[in-house]
Amino acid sequence: MTRADGERTVEGVRRKILGYWAADQASPDPPPQFDGGSEEDRRALLALNRAFMEANDALDEEKLRRTWSRDPSCVFFNSNGHTYHGLDDWLTVWTHYRPRIRALHPHKTGTIRIVVRGDMALLTSDRFARYFDWISTEPVPPLFEWPYVRHTQVAVREGREWRIIHAHFSMAAPGMRPDLAGA
Repeated sequence: MTRADGERTVEGVRRKILGYWAADQASPDPPPQFDGGSEEDRRALLALNRAFMEANDALDEEKLRRTWSRDPSCVFFNSNGHTYHGLDDWLTVWTHYRPRIRALHPHKTGTIRIVVRGDMALLTSDRFARYFDWISTEPVPPLFEWPYVRHTQVAVREGREWRIIHAHFSMAAPGMRPDLAGA
């Protein structure tokens, strides 16, 4: 996994990610949980999330443009620890990573919870898994060694369609929460 100098190797990280993917195949994603919203809203929000995640897997700019609001005040918190304002700013991180990563397998959604209140919806996904391969000759950043993240989206109804106005990805810690260990 790492060289003697502590640097992660591409091959070691790839084996680790493929190991997580193989283990994850034994457990299907649980059904989504809803609080509020019509059946039509629920279907539309799940479809919006799926399209967003497929765009993210492929770093596909055109697919992302079909899910994301054009409002320049939208904010994206990336798992790299940085903030991006508006769609065009967000796409700069995709331009940066596109030649450095590729998806090994499609993502797993984890546990999705959707809360709908009028024309605004909150979607969370705990233990969302992404299986990226680092294909750059640069050192592998730590965030590409662990496939699990927590993901939050806020969507609003713009006209008749739902659009994402905020997304937040952050690393999901392995193991049990410390306050529940030994409970």
